[in-house]
Amino acid sequence: MSLFNKLFLGFCWCFCLTTAQGQYRFDSWKTENGLPQNSVYDILQTPDSYLWLATLDGLAQFDGVRFTIFNKSNAPGIVNNRFISLFEAEGGDLWAGTEESGVVGYHQGRFTSYGSEHGLNLHNTFWISGNADGNPIIFLSNLQVYRFWTVRF
Repeated sequence: MSLFNKLFLGFCWCFCLTTAQGQYRFDSWKTENGLPQNSVYDILQTPDSYLWLATLDGLAQFDGVRFTIFNKSNAPGIVNNRFISLFEAEGGDLWAGTEESGVVGYHQGRFTSYGSEHGLNLHNTFWISGNADGNPIIFLSNLQVYRFWTVRF
């Protein structure tokens, strides 16, 4: 066996004896920590570093320490607490899909609900994505697709 092979084998043997040390930490958040419900349907991190969580009991905004809950009892513009999907549009607006009442937009600290009066059929919002311009596209459970244009779908 050559000197190179012996050194290489010794080098590999040293790595087998060392233990890997993880630098990751896992936390679990529940209602005891301020989450409105233990089931989370979607998570989104916005550029301001907040985590937004969609639950069936409201939207939760997490700053790394505490939750701020937004629902129909404390946030004007929210008409249904059953959120199931999240999307951030090109300009930074947050869009949240609900189970039964369309979508909710969050723009400059204000919530606005969009439903049938804005051209959106009131079905379960299955998924929210964006088009090339960054405008939201809403995919409903009944296989309909809607595109947001200025103030209507």
